[in-house]
Formats: sequence, structure tokens, C-alpha cells
Amino acid sequence: MLSQHLNAHAEQAVKERAKIVLTGMQAVRDYTRDHVQPVLKESSDMGFFIQESIPNFAARTIFADFQQQDELLEDFLYKEATPNPTNPTDLADAFETDIFSQLQQFVTSESQGLSGYRFLDGKKLFYMAQPLVMSDVSCLECHGKVRDAPEYLVNMYGDRNGFGWQLNDVVAAQMVYVPADIIFDRGRQNLWTVTKTLLGTLGAFFVVVNLLLWRTVVKPLKILTNTAKAVSSCSITSEQDVFPQDQHLEKLTLRRDEPGQLARSFQYMIYVLSRREQDLQLAVQERTQSLEQEMRDRKTAQEALQTYAHAMNHDLRNLVMGISNLVQGIIFRSSKAKTHDSTQPASIVMEPKALSMIQQSCDRQLKLMNSLMEVQSSDIWRISLQKDNVNLRQLTEDLRFFYETKQTLSTAKISNHVSSEVPQVYGDFCQLRRVFENLIDNALKYNPKGVAITLTADIWDDDPSMVRCAVTDNGMGIDPAKSQELFEIYARGKSQFSVDGYGLGLYICRKIVEAHGGHIGVESFSNQGAEFWFTLPLVNTG
Repeated sequence: MLSQHLNAHAEQAVKERAKIVLTGMQAVRDYTRDHVQPVLKESSDMGFFIQESIPNFAARTIFADFQQQDELLEDFLYKEATPNPTNPTDLADAFETDIFSQLQQFVTSESQGLSGYRFLDGKKLFYMAQPLVMSDVSCLECHGKVRDAPEYLVNMYGDRNGFGWQLNDVVAAQMVYVPADIIFDRGRQNLWTVTKTLLGTLGAFFVVVNLLLWRTVVKPLKILTNTAKAVSSCSITSEQDVFPQDQHLEKLTLRRDEPGQLARSFQYMIYVLSRREQDLQLAVQERTQSLEQEMRDRKTAQEALQTYAHAMNHDLRNLVMGISNLVQGIIFRSSKAKTHDSTQPASIVMEPKALSMIQQSCDRQLKLMNSLMEVQSSDIWRISLQKDNVNLRQLTEDLRFFYETKQTLSTAKISNHVSSEVPQVYGDFCQLRRVFENLIDNALKYNPKGVAITLTADIWDDDPSMVRCAVTDNGMGIDPAKSQELFEIYARGKSQFSVDGYGLGLYICRKIVEAHGGHIGVESFSNQGAEFWFTLPLVNTG
């Protein structure tokens, strides 16, 4: 927009100069017509033509002198274009003829002429035209009728052009041509001048604004930024009463603008953080001392618990070994009485199978106690296995007989559906029996009397290298939403009966099964019984 405005301004300046040229040329014509021609009028009687008496010739001659005197007019071109010229050099081309026609229409108006651009010989020119009106009767002597024209004029220019003019007619278009480059160069020069002025002004404004911003905004922000970085990097310690940025920050707090308010806020924040750092360090020290004391107390308790466990294990081993020795003595005397008559006093009658069961129970209890002592202190439920080939039919049948001798079958029914054809599994006999016992005991504890318990074992459909064992009851069942929680430590199921225990049975079962490389789970619906199942590897995959 600025460029267009400056080009228009340059065009107006050229137009004014062209207007001056046209006015000057018209003045030359008028002077020649009014003063020179009367003096030289006698030349017609002399029988030859004087060019200086012609206004057109005088105007072009003086314009040529103007060009020599003023370099600004060097590229200007002056022409009195008309379709009916006396001098052939004034013959109008098609464009000028159109301009001539337009000027004929504006002769009665107050138009100041026409101006615009045109291309001539491949160059873009700016033109300005104004009408040349026949206003002097004396001009008709030469340009009226051919028979009235001087003989020398007809002889020089012929009788075809430059005649037939009438008073007050537009006989030609006074035109001044200027190369458009002059206008555009002047416009660019003006634009460059204005641009330099604006750039200088904006540069000075930019420098002043930057200086003001540096003093009022940037420098305070740098101080605040450095302070914030130091705070965020935890550079403040409880011993630091003087912060590294305090001198600059203190000066900044004296200001009443926004940076000053921020500086005061930062200063207060640093004070609060330093106080909190002191309180935090004090709290950490107190908590550290408390934790150290707690660790000492726990270590003492752990040592006491370990001592107690060893003592309890020692006493229980003595008790079980005593029972085992007693039962072995009874078995020995019973077997000896069958082979030899003796005068020994009558012994208590007991089935040898029952005594064998007592003996086996004592052996298992001793093995469990030994396993208990092998548990690592880092994992209290880590299972120590003594793997061997295990016959599931024999294991479950021993269990059924064991519960039969406990007179459990009077309040519950235990059925062993484990086939003798089930392949042997690879595992710890005592630990697997412990799993079955815990599952059977749970079924007895959490169900009313008369519950039917079924023991099964078959090849697992999902993995033929595993055996799926199950303890199924037809009791009250388990809520499916709670089924997965039962195998966590200290988890206990809900029952309408009073049940003793610590919630470790199913957790121990899970650990034993996982130690064997199997899985354990439960399938149940409320009031439809429950099936606790687990998988064990076959002998050839162990």
C-alpha cells in the first residue's frame, strides 16, 4: 500500500511537470500566433515560407531547448497529435486517435485532459494529453479552405492534410510522453527513503524498548528464574540463612511493580522452605531412630521366636518319639505273643493295622518337624520337598482309613474314587498327603454333618503330562467372587458354624502344589457344593 501510494505521488509529480510543459508549449504557441506571426506576415508577400512563424514549430523548437537546459526533461516527448496534420510528423497513431476523439467530447467541459499509460515500441510510457482548440480566426487563413491557403504552404505540404479546420474545433491533442521507469524509479526512491526512515525509527524504538525491557522485565525475571532453579534443585539447606540470590532479590523486593511482588513472594517461599527443611530433617532423624529401634526390637523378637520354635520342636520330637517307641514296643510284644506262649500279663487288644497307622503318623510328624527346621528365614512358607514316585490310589486309601479310625465317617461320608490305574506322580508323599488332609479338613469344618466327600484323580485334559486331583463335597458351596482369595495367607472362609484355625491351610496347600510345579483352584456355586482341585506332574515328566 505504501508503494502504491508513493508511486501515485511520483505520478502526480510527473503529471504536474508535464502540465507545466503543456502550459509552456501553449504559451509559446499563443505568443508566436499573437506576436511573431503579425511581424512576419509580410513574408507571404515575399513568396517563401518562414517556419518560425508557425506555433507548432516554435513549440517543438523551444521544447527541444528545454530538454537541453533541464535534464529532468531529457526523456520527455512532446507531440501535437491529430488525424489531419499539416506536418506529417504530427500524424496520430491509433492510440492517439482514440485520445483525440475523447478530447473532442470534453471540449465543452471543464476537463483538465487525460493521462495514463501506454506501450510504444516495447516501452511503457506515461502520457498526458490536453485538447488544442482552434480559437483564432487568423488560423483559418492557412487551415480553412485549400484555395485560401498560401501557395508556398500548399507547395510544401500539399493540399490533402491540414485543411478544413473550423473555429472552436479540437484540431489536435497536445501530448507529453514520459517513460514509466522514471515514475517507478522515483516511487522506489521515495519508498526506500521512507523505508530507511521507518527502519531507523523502528530500530531506535527497538533499542529503547529492549533497554527498558531488560531493566524492568528481563533482568528481574533472570533473578527470579535463577532463584526458582536453585529452589527446584534443592539447593536450599537448613543451614543457609542467606540465599545466593538474596542481594539481588532484596533489591528487587523494593520495587512496587509485578516483578517486585514476585520477588517478595519468592523471598517468603525461601524462608518457609528453609524452615520446613529443618523440620523435615528433624522428623527424618526421629523416624530413623524409631526405625532402628524397631529393627532391633524385631531382631530380638525373631531371635526369641527362633529359640522358641527350636524348643517347641525339641519337646514335640521327644513326645512323638516317646509315642513311637511305645507303639513299637506294643507291636513287638504282640508279634512275639503270637509265636511263643508266655506268662506275660494280658496286653490291650488293638488291631495291628491301627498301630501301623499310629506309627506312620508319628513318622510323618517327625518328617514335618524336620522340614519346618529347614525353612529359610527369608521365606517362612518355602517348602522343602523330598520327591519320589507316589501312588495316588495308596495315598488316598490310607487317608480314607485314617479318617475311618478317627470315627469321622459317623458324621461324614468319604468316598475314594481314585483308580489303581492312575499313573504315579512325582512328588513328596508327606506333603501331598498334607494337601489332601487340609482339603478334607476344610470340607468337614465348613459344612454341616452328613456331608459327602469324594476323592478323585485323572489325567488332566488340558495337559496330559499332569494328573488332576480333586476333593469334592456336596455342602454349602463357596461364593465364586471370594474363591480366589481363599488361597492367600490368613484367608478364612465364612461359615455359620464356629470354626477354629488361622487361615493357613489353603495357603500351605497352594505353596506345596506350586513347589511341585502344579496349579490349584476351586470351582463352586452357592449351596451346590465345592470342588478343590490341583495338578501334579507324572513320573516321566518330573
